[in-house]
Amino acid sequence: MKISSRGRYAVRIMSDIALAKDKFVSTAEIAKNQNISVKYLEQIISKLLKNKLVVSSHGAQGGYRLAKEPKDYKISEILAVTGDLPELSPCQSGALDCPIRNKCSSISMWDNLSKLIFDYLESITLEDLINKK
Repeated sequence: MKISSRGRYAVRIMSDIALAKDKFVSTAEIAKNQNISVKYLEQIISKLLKNKLVVSSHGAQGGYRLAKEPKDYKISEILAVTGDLPELSPCQSGALDCPIRNKCSSISMWDNLSKLIFDYLESITLEDLINKK
């Protein structure tokens, strides 16, 4: 399993915005803080906006802020926006038409491992990250 750069940046962007408390944070400020290009940041922010994880404001004091409290975001929710939740084998998604899926001896192991990873990501909140728990 590998989390994409988009997923890793989404978590970092959300953490950066959370640290600003209720203030709006500009795209330029986030890009500088996270050392990523504004163009790439905008792609990720658009996904966060579309999924209502952040809200935006225009104007001189505009930018982005969280749509809810940091404690109310699970890391799994952020990674879901970027398509980075664990899927350790192609047969888990059903994308692979496997003729032996029903009698496969290893599928339950992959399912259980994916569940462990998902449950771990589900147990961590954005607040945990910004408080470094």
